[in-house]
Amino acid sequence: MNVLDHFSVPYKGLGNGVHQLNFTVDDAFFKEFEDSHIDNGDFEVNVELDKRHDHSILIFDIEGNTKTNCDRCLSQIHLPVTGNFKLHVKHGEQDGSNDEILFIHPETSILNLAQVIYEFVLLSIPLIKVYDCLEDEQPPCNEEVLEKLNEEDDIEEPDQNTVWDSLKDLDL
Repeated sequence: MNVLDHFSVPYKGLGNGVHQLNFTVDDAFFKEFEDSHIDNGDFEVNVELDKRHDHSILIFDIEGNTKTNCDRCLSQIHLPVTGNFKLHVKHGEQDGSNDEILFIHPETSILNLAQVIYEFVLLSIPLIKVYDCLEDEQPPCNEEVLEKLNEEDDIEEPDQNTVWDSLKDLDL
């Protein structure tokens, strides 16, 4: 059985109404995607699927962590990640799909959410990978790097460039 088959929902067989779906996303999931930006992660994805006769609304709540390097001290950290996303699923031409609307054929019987979940997890990861690690029992910070950064912050700025000061006196 393929790892991504677990993320298939029997869409046509679901009755109208609200349905709760829970998925666990781990390293095996990310290995299924070529050139994945995440090698190591553990996430819980809760999906609320509100199915109606002509469309559906899916709300994704993502919570977990990924192993990465801290952008501040370069140490390995387990970066906490959370995210909330909404996706509308409508019946129609698939060429019209975008970030917020997914068009499917009206006779689609199985809806595989693996690609959508993968993209939403990626969007949940912050651009700057730092967090308040001082709350941890044993902070993973590289103290040498942090001390070096603090030394650079303490260096006083040189006096203002007098070339620019002389331009202030010009009367335009």
